[in-house]
Amino acid sequence: MSPNTNTYTGMVVLIFVHLYCMTLLTSSESELIECIPSEREALLRFKHHLTDPSNRLSSWNASNPNCCHWDYVVCSHLTFHVLHLHLNTTLSSEYDEYPFPIAVPLAYERSRFSGAINDSVVELKHLNYLDLSGNSFGGMQFPTFLFRITSLTHLDLSASGFYGNIPHQIGNLSNLLHLDLSYVAYGKLPHQIGNLTNLIHLGTSHMLY
Repeated sequence: MSPNTNTYTGMVVLIFVHLYCMTLLTSSESELIECIPSEREALLRFKHHLTDPSNRLSSWNASNPNCCHWDYVVCSHLTFHVLHLHLNTTLSSEYDEYPFPIAVPLAYERSRFSGAINDSVVELKHLNYLDLSGNSFGGMQFPTFLFRITSLTHLDLSASGFYGNIPHQIGNLSNLLHLDLSYVAYGKLPHQIGNLTNLIHLGTSHMLY
């Protein structure tokens, strides 16, 4: 075997060992992520006020204390704070060609969250992504406390069932990059929306006045 071949083989082995070690390290870091107890309690209170007919939040329970491993929750690998809540409900792709709202399938109806939005979510001081779209909070006006979560960069309330004018407190969310209020009943944007100077996307399609 030539020296060049030996060198090439050695490099391949080193690369393989490096990738294997990185995989083990990443896996170990993921296992070590342990959520902050006060944030876990805030999430449990938030869940308590939701109606979850298909039990999508079954992993959110006290016997499973690491909320960073709960469904729909994303935590920071560095600080362990809760960063994302992906609590949206979406139609399957086969219904994408239909306008919303429509007579939606029963399975979709049963998977939608409803009930009340508890203000414990405000205790998630590092939350930057909140998606409540596609749910069924019908008859509920916009919870003004949502607009006290000034860490948010992404807020999606589209087709969530909220109604009424958008609270002027929305102007507090100066870090927002993405805001979607599409399919909001009787929604009217306050002039404070102009305070959101960092916005890259503002969704207002099919707002029902």
